[in-house]
Amino acid sequence: MHRASLAALLGVLVHYAGHYLLGTPLLTEAIAEWIMARTPSRYALLLLDSLGAWAKPFAATGGLAALGSVLWLAAWRWWAGLAAACVLCAVVEYRNLPGAALFWLTAAAGLFARPVAKFSAGRRRYVQSAAMLAGTAAVAVESFLRNESLAGQAVAPVPLTPFAPPEESKRFSPPLVRRAVTTVEQFYGMSKNTVDPAIDPKDWRLRITVDGTRHREFRYADLLSLPRIERYVTLRCVSNTLQSDLMGTALWSGVRLSQLADRAMLPAETMEAAVIGVDGHGDSLPLEYAFGDETFFALGMNGSTLNRTHGFPVRLIAPRYYGFKNVKWIEEIRFTAKPYFGTWPKMGYTKEPVIHTCSHIDRVLATADGLLVGGVAFAGSRGIRTVRVRADEGEWAPAEMEQPLSSYTWTRWRALIPVRTASVVEAQAQDGLGYWQARQETPLFPNGVAGPTVRRVSL
Repeated sequence: MHRASLAALLGVLVHYAGHYLLGTPLLTEAIAEWIMARTPSRYALLLLDSLGAWAKPFAATGGLAALGSVLWLAAWRWWAGLAAACVLCAVVEYRNLPGAALFWLTAAAGLFARPVAKFSAGRRRYVQSAAMLAGTAAVAVESFLRNESLAGQAVAPVPLTPFAPPEESKRFSPPLVRRAVTTVEQFYGMSKNTVDPAIDPKDWRLRITVDGTRHREFRYADLLSLPRIERYVTLRCVSNTLQSDLMGTALWSGVRLSQLADRAMLPAETMEAAVIGVDGHGDSLPLEYAFGDETFFALGMNGSTLNRTHGFPVRLIAPRYYGFKNVKWIEEIRFTAKPYFGTWPKMGYTKEPVIHTCSHIDRVLATADGLLVGGVAFAGSRGIRTVRVRADEGEWAPAEMEQPLSSYTWTRWRALIPVRTASVVEAQAQDGLGYWQARQETPLFPNGVAGPTVRRVSL
């Protein structure tokens, strides 16, 4: 195992040199992203909360461990290692031949090299252990520093449209209920990447293709010159558990698909519009929905151009669906006559990740008249018809609801439960079609978690 680990570190050293000198993608990142995409949400969110900016670099060390395991097999039987290496690259979809050759050939040479004789076995084991520890730390530190470097190089947002958050209602405002509009800094940011891209708008182009043939191309300045729509929209991440709250509302500014492509010019057999980012993440929309009124391509957020975290230079806004469908860092819109399976559908997630009706309790306050409860409810583009609240499985109390900012945002609510104390408070929302929030929890895979909103309180 020590020999395999050192061989992996040697291979990584040359492999990373190839990344910086030749631009070859990193195998450790491909493995890390595969691991992150399949980590159960409750653990992934715990790691993100605990490790912060170091959570994703930590995942890169998992890629190093996987490579070391393959080389351990190779040390046992070379053909077993070769088979495992091929399977690993296929599973994580690493298809860059120069990058693969740099790692595997270097690692194989290190694995089968004769050990240095002048060191005693004990001293050699000590040096090997120290090198393994230092190499593992170096992989995490490199990922962290590269992300910090790209963040520094990213284009800073600039004012796009005049923006002032709506005046907060005294009945629906902090501390009882969150603000109606989420600040850019507080808006959740999730991606499949260990290191997100930082795009230079001078080099970037948005390609419109039809079954692989280039149809049109837009520069960033071209997009900014088009007439824009503005709309408040709430986005919700599919990685939410029943306890987490990866959700935010912003004023998005952008252009419609009809401004980028003429639907009348598309072949009659066109089925979908696939939206693909520079990071390789993509997804697709049914053609009717892609050209429909709900969908647009955002260039701005809360009055300024997008930042790196939220998809600069352009991202998709599709209010019907969970966040992974709202592709960021877009470089291509591809019209296709065949179904397109993006990052998450390839893993078995549904192609139609319609947001489940949900609610979230922001605060429970004890008052002289009872328990005052506030929160938000959301059902994608279906809207919210009503919300009710109860304590300790007692009688439901209707909630007072604020007029939402648009048909595509959360609805803030407040309710008074006529009890002085409780151990559990529950909220339930009804969507605009009349369907209530689920009472039984369903798994996150394959179409997002659904279930009751229950909060334990100590009053």
